[in-house]
Amino acid sequence: MTVSNALLSVVAVLLLIGQSHGQQKETFKLCVPHQIMDACQDLMARPDAAIQVQCIAGRDRMECLEKVKAREADFVAVDPEDMYVAYHMANQDFSVFTEFRTLEEPKAEFRYEGIILVRKSDNFRSLADIRGKKSCHTGYGRNVGYKIPITKLKSAGVFKLATDSELSPLEKELKGLSDLFGSACLVGKYSPNDEVNRLLKKRYSNLCALCERPEVCDYPDKYSGYDGAIRCLVENNGDVAFTKVIYVNKYFGLPVGGAPAKPALNPNARTEDYVYLCEDGSTRPITGPACSWAQRPWQGYMGNGDINSRFQRLQQRLQQFYQDAKNSADTDKALKMWVDRKNVLVDREVPVQPGDHLNRAQYKDVIERDGPFQNKIKLCVTSLIELNKCEVMQKAAYSRDVRPAFECVMKGKGSCVEAVRRGEADVVVLKGEDQPATSTSDLKAILFEKYDDNDVMVAVADKDITRDQVLKAPLEFDASDPRAVSAALFFNDKRQQKACPNKLASSQGAPIRIVSAQDLTRLGANKRLICPNLELQAIGNYQACNVDYTMPTGIYVRKDITGQLEDNIAHAFVALSDKFGHGAKNEVVYEMFGEFKAGEKNVLFHDRAAKFGVAGNKIGEVDPANYRRLMCL
Repeated sequence: MTVSNALLSVVAVLLLIGQSHGQQKETFKLCVPHQIMDACQDLMARPDAAIQVQCIAGRDRMECLEKVKAREADFVAVDPEDMYVAYHMANQDFSVFTEFRTLEEPKAEFRYEGIILVRKSDNFRSLADIRGKKSCHTGYGRNVGYKIPITKLKSAGVFKLATDSELSPLEKELKGLSDLFGSACLVGKYSPNDEVNRLLKKRYSNLCALCERPEVCDYPDKYSGYDGAIRCLVENNGDVAFTKVIYVNKYFGLPVGGAPAKPALNPNARTEDYVYLCEDGSTRPITGPACSWAQRPWQGYMGNGDINSRFQRLQQRLQQFYQDAKNSADTDKALKMWVDRKNVLVDREVPVQPGDHLNRAQYKDVIERDGPFQNKIKLCVTSLIELNKCEVMQKAAYSRDVRPAFECVMKGKGSCVEAVRRGEADVVVLKGEDQPATSTSDLKAILFEKYDDNDVMVAVADKDITRDQVLKAPLEFDASDPRAVSAALFFNDKRQQKACPNKLASSQGAPIRIVSAQDLTRLGANKRLICPNLELQAIGNYQACNVDYTMPTGIYVRKDITGQLEDNIAHAFVALSDKFGHGAKNEVVYEMFGEFKAGEKNVLFHDRAAKFGVAGNKIGEVDPANYRRLMCL
């Protein structure tokens, strides 16, 4: 081969290498909660795109933050509350680079601005001037109409909690508001308990006096919500309204964003008659910039420090994704991925760290409000995996306004009951087999896990099973599931077969299976349930014909605990399950019930539990003594 031919060959090889490298596509990893993994994969699929987005499944958004920090993923979609968690994890290593904004206000720095609207003629000179006034709120427990005002007014020394030691923390807050304002419209549920809710509204009736239906004081109400609070001020003789700037603009016919002004919702309301009340006591005309005392940041995409040098290329791909997803026929999947036809992605030229973003918005103070609760709940755990879950739960709960806050305390195996008894911890979560044997224990249960109505353990077999098989056949069940084990022990006991859990074995392919009623549909047709009396029934009768003999996991405290502390603990755990329980909106933020880590089942709580409730076993009372006999305890 001549030298020239050899050079040509080398050049050809180099060209081929260059082409192969040129065909490699840059890939970014997006972490999403496992519940929406299919939506991510379907909507992000764009094989022809030069920049690819690979979907990575996390347990929930809390784990996604950990994966982004650990470089197992590059970015994640977050709420401001998730930014707060990231701020405490490693603020310098996270940055928000793109935001989900509305088409109405694509240039607004924040999602909304919380303001105080007052009548100009009332001549307010300070925040303290609101004392004794008639106040108009969006609703009980809401950000703009409740949490932000209470946080800021408390900080300014204008709002004070009631000091009556006999009152619950929540009632202290309501009494403080009742004492501060002459009358108000504050709709909503003051307590999840209907009777307590009714009593509180009767006791502090002035908080409902301005509502359209004071005797109901709940949604829907003409004077509730963002625009309703303004109507309450302008049309119902109120003095102070807590609402958002954008609704003030719409009500008075002022421009919103960069769009021309639209007709006022109330043509008779004059802009010159109303002003914004600022924290320093000054006022501003509503036709100009507002003096907002707290803003809520937009939702956004947040990444780790490694993508700071290349986030612009990712922004281009996400813009493409968002437009494609807006046109998707599967609107449910699009919504799961935060795609809304009324919204638009807005790219930040310079990414912002979560702590700086929250502080600029004055939203960090709102998240950190302790409300009426002064104490922390010390939750005792006995293993590193339980401690890990407790700490993740504490972060998620605190960021999402679950109060009192939690503090995790780790003790040796079997030492938590003693720690609670001695007052070194406030609460311990006990599985059925670990619960006190007698009522003379120093501990008591205040809440129990509850399961979905169709989640009861049943014994199921082919419809032609013989009587002899019903009495003697082996069982197949999930030996790693405590509920399945206790159901198998209970069923065998009814068949006069005695065996302790360590001697009970599951037989693959056995004629009788112990499963949850939730799983019956996948077992096929021609099946029958075997009841505790060993009679056969149709599979639809699982509520009456089941072998569920579960001592549900309980939340235990000292018997001599004060009533107020007991109420606080119960309130916090119920709030946890309401926010993060099975089927809850924020289950994607923190999956309270479910496998916490791969292979780690039933950590702290049962994986298939749905929520906490005050009653015991939902299918009937389980005799603790008989349960312990079956478990050979």
